[in-house]
Amino acid sequence: MSLLLGSHATPYRQFPMRLSAEMFDELDRVSKQTRINKTTISRIALQKFLAQIEQSGANEMLDEVCAV
Repeated sequence: MSLLLGSHATPYRQFPMRLSAEMFDELDRVSKQTRINKTTISRIALQKFLAQIEQSGANEMLDEVCAV
């Protein structure tokens, strides 16, 4: 099922995402502090992460992330 949200012409797709309690609390805190909803913050973070993978090469980026 695709939805049109706001003034965006692109339909969005949903998928379940599980967060640790600590990560959810941090996301909730930032959302309240910035008054940006959690979905928007998550979308921006995912877009930036995917762009970094594209720019630096998937193996290098994933090795770095998985080492954390």
